[in-house]
Amino acid sequence: MIIDLHAHTASRSNCSRTTLEELVETARARGLDALCITEHDVRWPADELADASRLLDFPLIPGVELTTDVGHVLAFGELRKPLWMGYTLAELVEECEESDSALVLPHPLRRFAGERAIKGGRVPPTAAEIVALPQWVVVHAIEAVSTQTTALEHALTAAALAEHPRPSVGASDAHGPGRAGTYATEVDGPIKTAEDLARALRAGHVKPVLP
Repeated sequence: MIIDLHAHTASRSNCSRTTLEELVETARARGLDALCITEHDVRWPADELADASRLLDFPLIPGVELTTDVGHVLAFGELRKPLWMGYTLAELVEECEESDSALVLPHPLRRFAGERAIKGGRVPPTAAEIVALPQWVVVHAIEAVSTQTTALEHALTAAALAEHPRPSVGASDAHGPGRAGTYATEVDGPIKTAEDLARALRAGHVKPVLP
């Protein structure tokens, strides 16, 4: 299956400028099989997202993009704590060790080699420095490409993946119309729920799909 693992709607992420309907329209046009809705620090109510999936006749999988002490982390599957209480990376990893949830590191180099970092004079890290980051080794997959990351970030992430291979994914990180499915992920097996997706991520049965 081809799935976009990372997208935001204007109704629940104030940084987004697109609707759920627009995301689905673009995902369908690009031939995707499903779309993950991963708002910032908030989940869609399960029944509401399920109703939207039926109404739009398109599989929608819930997730969340959490703000942690190392930046953003995508989580798929059940989490124990109320999201408003916040998570550290260590807390997320500890929970996932006790559950079937999975973690993906989105835009992994934004702090170090993103557009703002470069404008601020930061020197891009080496592959060895990247793979030494604690978040590199404890998540279940690395987001290798997205529409919200630069060509430099893509190249550095690819070099780090060559230095220390990890399962990797592609995702749009869509915040505007027409972006869903620009990058996506090929996932082995039928994926109907967040739990299905989490199992595939934990097993490493994923790979990026490029334009």
